[in-house]
Amino acid sequence: MTIKLNMPEKLPIDPETNTRYSCLDQINREWWRQIASLVSTGTDRTGGIFKITDNCLEMPWFNRIVSINPAIKSMTYLNDSIFKPGYQDGLVIMALLNYLTKHSQLPPDTELINENHLTGGTTFFRGPHQMASINVAQYFETKGEEFIKTARLWGGKSAPYGEFGIKFELFPGLHWIVALWLKDAEFPARAQYLFDRKLERLFKFDIIWALGNLVASKLRIN
Repeated sequence: MTIKLNMPEKLPIDPETNTRYSCLDQINREWWRQIASLVSTGTDRTGGIFKITDNCLEMPWFNRIVSINPAIKSMTYLNDSIFKPGYQDGLVIMALLNYLTKHSQLPPDTELINENHLTGGTTFFRGPHQMASINVAQYFETKGEEFIKTARLWGGKSAPYGEFGIKFELFPGLHWIVALWLKDAEFPARAQYLFDRKLERLFKFDIIWALGNLVASKLRIN
């Protein structure tokens, strides 16, 4: 399979700049109710991945443990006092939890693809919904080692893709790969996101797009 590289002329819009969607309490109310129900009943169908502590649900996320308090609609990292989950963290986490309230586990991996191989992906992931891998390429165009170092802060591990490849385990059974090619005399820097096709069973396209933005934002934190 040939994986096409998308290199648009303009950077995708950063959704974090949209103040209409910046607070966790703006996320789907039904998803918050589902989490409140999980906390109140202590239900965990995932084989111990979740933990209920002090009316909060705790779960792994990007090499950290995130604590979700549905009563006040907040999220914090238990093992990180510097960073805190943002709106897009919350959006993807809650979409994932929404899936797991209906299924006991994530579906198995099938094949590695990029956004253009999702059904309808070439139509959706364009214009303002272009994947933020272009941001990664621009930021790290000559800084491969810094790319690897930053990715490791978020649990990334070296992977055989591109000149510099990183594989994240965002959540047990949920992986995301970033392949980076540095700028040279002939070509500009390029970056590509790769993930398993099962993502289209887990998330709608806007959530996959948000996850791409989320990965880029974490990689660009100094």
